[in-house]
Amino acid sequence: MEMDDGPVKGFCGDATGAMYMNGFQSAFSRQSTCLALYINAFTLDTAVKFVAAMLGVLALGILAEALVAFRRSRAEKALAGRFEAAIGYGLQLALGYLLMLAAMTYAVELFVSAITGVALGHALFRTDRAAAPPCCAPERAGVEAPLEASLLDGSGLA
Repeated sequence: MEMDDGPVKGFCGDATGAMYMNGFQSAFSRQSTCLALYINAFTLDTAVKFVAAMLGVLALGILAEALVAFRRSRAEKALAGRFEAAIGYGLQLALGYLLMLAAMTYAVELFVSAITGVALGHALFRTDRAAAPPCCAPERAGVEAPLEASLLDGSGLA
């Protein structure tokens, strides 16, 4: 379904859609389609709403990575631990799908916000131990530690 790209008054036109149909576009280029982010109640028909959506998507990306770090830091203990792990995994998937839906609007600004949020969250919450689960660490698998790790801990300098 093609939207009319004629002159637009205001931030966007009267039509509302879930995505731009012609590929990635900037929402600030006065599109004839106003984006509805997730539901119609979140129609981004003003610049202020759109910037708020960008910040919200950025926060979702950071929250998704914080949840990944939290899940990695928790050990599964009995039935309660497995239930907690299942809830955490479900929340992680839900956040990931919300980020995917924001990216699928084909608004450049929302896509960049999603990627930036995940990258910032990774930078903020990543720990060296969280990068590889203990079962997969090179020392446990009978493989020598990578050169970078051996140089950092001094074992590669001998």
